[in-house]
Amino acid sequence: MTAIALGWDVHRKFSQVSVQRREDNGEIRVIERVRLEHADREAMRSWLARLDAGAAVALEGAFGWQWIADLLAELGLEPHLGHPPAIKVLAKNEAKGDRCDADRLGRFYLKGIFPESYLATVEVRQLRERIRYRAAIVGLRTGVKNRIQALLHRLGLLHDYSDLFGKGGRAWLDELKLPAASRAVLDGQLKLMDLLTDLIQSIEAWMKRHLEADEIVRLLETIPGIGLILAHVIRAEIGELARFPRVKQLVSYSGLAPLSDDSADRHGRRRISPYCNHSLRWALIEAAGIALRSRHLPERLRRLYNRLSHGGRSNKAQARVAVARELCEVVYVVWKKGEAYREHPRVRPGTRPIAHA
Repeated sequence: MTAIALGWDVHRKFSQVSVQRREDNGEIRVIERVRLEHADREAMRSWLARLDAGAAVALEGAFGWQWIADLLAELGLEPHLGHPPAIKVLAKNEAKGDRCDADRLGRFYLKGIFPESYLATVEVRQLRERIRYRAAIVGLRTGVKNRIQALLHRLGLLHDYSDLFGKGGRAWLDELKLPAASRAVLDGQLKLMDLLTDLIQSIEAWMKRHLEADEIVRLLETIPGIGLILAHVIRAEIGELARFPRVKQLVSYSGLAPLSDDSADRHGRRRISPYCNHSLRWALIEAAGIALRSRHLPERLRRLYNRLSHGGRSNKAQARVAVARELCEVVYVVWKKGEAYREHPRVRPGTRPIAHA
């Protein structure tokens, strides 16, 4: 039995493509190599039209893969997205180069060892685009606020406002008597913060008007710390829950599973992995922060936070991540069961009540 697959190495201006065939004896042969210039879309379409419909295309999930995957699907081909860190491990001792990379992707696919990632639909990717844009703008505004705080620290100015950028704190900032350069910098930062705030509000207003709250979003909104916006972020970033057979796989995908650094009798500090969906992790940590400020925080999560942060005196960031991990597990259960969150689960029929001493 023969099989055809394409290895597709994506670059900014061109793609290196390797067409390979697996023979009946299992040997994999390169039958054609071609360099496709991205600026000439007609030439790309013309070359791809020669291929048999349904041919598998293995491309790495590197920068710029989205439009190529859409083009391949439009022309009846079958794109498969590879997980870059896993591919790097498999190719650790192999030669590096455009032709080698393309050959390797096709070979991995034909051998059945291609580490495939989730290829989100166009609709999911478009939703992620707008949601991630909002998160990026929020991050910029946070940076501006931090620079304002740093300016005040450099000048030795203290305040008692719980929210420096609320109504009272903002009036205090506007009336501060500062040296000319510092005053100009502060005014510029405040204007930039106001511009970013207006932009965030316009994005959120659009989301509230246009994003349809389906059943999954409504269920996620019942979880402490998760409102409409974060529910849509989590919904879009996960995409399809069925691709996570177990809850620990979703926790790992969100980057909230602690990694050990132990060796022999040495126990290193736990940390979270950088190889994850950063937008999903941000959303869950944001939800944890909101939940911790809420009066309705479940007692179980409050005890976890207090235990890890020593009552809020230290290790608060690590404790917040631990709460985010617990929320990730709650998201999985709520979504999978299709039931709204409840702090105390229903007693299953036939379960004996717990006897208290």
